[in-house]
Amino acid sequence: MGALLRFCRDFKWHPLAVDHALALIVLAICLMVPGGRHVGERIELTPTLVALSVVAAVALAVRRFAPLVVLGVTTFVATLYAIIAQGKGPIALFMACAVYTVVLQKDRKTRSIAVVAVAVTTMVADSLFVDGNFLDNLGMTFLVLFAGAVGEAVRYRRAYLQELEERAVRAEQSREEEAQRRVIEERLRIAHELHDVIAHHIALMNVQSGVAAHVLRSQPEEAERALTLVREGGRTVLQELTVLLGVLRRQGSLLPTAPAPSLLELGSLIESFAAAGVKVGCEPPDSIGPLPDVIELTAYRIVQESLTNVLKHAPGAAAHVRLTRRPGALAVDITDTGPAGPTVPSLPLVSAGHGLLGMRERVSAVGGELRTGPEPGGGFGVHAVLPLETGVVGDDPGAAGRRPDADPQRVPGAGELSARSGGCR
Repeated sequence: MGALLRFCRDFKWHPLAVDHALALIVLAICLMVPGGRHVGERIELTPTLVALSVVAAVALAVRRFAPLVVLGVTTFVATLYAIIAQGKGPIALFMACAVYTVVLQKDRKTRSIAVVAVAVTTMVADSLFVDGNFLDNLGMTFLVLFAGAVGEAVRYRRAYLQELEERAVRAEQSREEEAQRRVIEERLRIAHELHDVIAHHIALMNVQSGVAAHVLRSQPEEAERALTLVREGGRTVLQELTVLLGVLRRQGSLLPTAPAPSLLELGSLIESFAAAGVKVGCEPPDSIGPLPDVIELTAYRIVQESLTNVLKHAPGAAAHVRLTRRPGALAVDITDTGPAGPTVPSLPLVSAGHGLLGMRERVSAVGGELRTGPEPGGGFGVHAVLPLETGVVGDDPGAAGRRPDADPQRVPGAGELSARSGGCR
C-alpha cells in the first residue's frame, strides 16, 4: 500500500504525468457534458465530436514540447466543433489550456499575437455558426483572454520568485566574499605585526651572535656581553609572541594586550640598533602635535623596518631618521650612507623578504605614499608621507593596549623626543 501511494505521489508531480492527467480530465468532461446550443438544446454526442475531443486531448498531452502547434490544433478543433455542432461546449477548455501554456513559455510578442489571433478566430466562428446574441457569442473569447491573463499572472509570479531567489543567492555570496575579505585582511594584519615584532629582534640577535663568534677567543668579555644581548633579545621575542598568541586564542573584548609601540618609544628603538653597531642620527621636529594612533603606529613601524634593513643589508652604514610635520600630513624619512663593508662575520638571516612589501601595505592602508630606492648621493632611502586625516586618536584597534603611563593624546615634541630617545640628536 505504501509503495502504491509513493508511486501515485511521484506520478502526480511528474510534469508529463500532469499533462496527461489534465488531458484525460478535460476529455472526460467533454464526453459527459458535450455542450449545448443557445436555444437550450443539448448537443448530441456523435463519433465526429468524440474524435475531435480525442484529438484535442492527445495534443494537450504534449503541450510543453510544442505549445504553438498544440494551440493551433486545439483552436482548429474547437472552431470545427462549433461549426459542426452549431453550439458551444467544454472542448474550448483544451484551447484555454493551450493558450495558458503559450503565454508561459513564449516571448511577449509571440504570445500577444497568438492570444489575439485565437480570440479573433473564436469570436468570428461563434458569430457566424452559433445562434445567439453578440454577448453570448463572446463566451469563448472571454475564456481565451482569461486563460492568457492567468498565464501572465503565473509568469510574473515565477519571475518574481526567481528574482527573490537570485537576490538571496547574491546576498549569500556577498556575505561569503565579505567574510573572506575580512579574514584575508586580518591575516595580513597579523602577518605585519608578527614581522614587525620579530624581524628587528632577530636581526639584532644575528649581529650580536656574529660579534660573539668573532671575538670569542680574543675578547671573552665582549663576547659574553654580545651573548647576553642575544639572550635578552630571544627572551623579548618569546614574551611578545606569547602575548600575541594569547590574544589570538582568546575570545571576548576585555583582553590584556601588549602596548602598541609609539613614537614615544623611538629612543629605545634607536638605542637597540646603536647597541648592534648601527650609527643612527635622529632629527626631531620642532613640533609634531597630536597624531592619530594609526598614523603614529605606522610611522614607528616604518622606522623600525627601515633600520632593520640597514642592519641586515648595509653593515657599517650610518642611518638618519627625520620626522617632519606638514599641513595635514606626517613625513617620515630614513636614509643610510650605504654599506661600508662587513666588519665582523654575520650569520645568515632568516627573512621572507616582506619588509618593503609590508611597509607599502601599511602606508597604502592609511592612504599615504611611500617611495624607496637608492639616494642620489649614495645609500638607500625610505620616504613616506602619511595623511593625518586618515583617523583620529583611538581609531587603531592595536592601540587599545597602549601602556597606561602614555597619554594617547600626546606625542613628543622636539625637546621631549630628543630627551626620551638617547640616540635622537
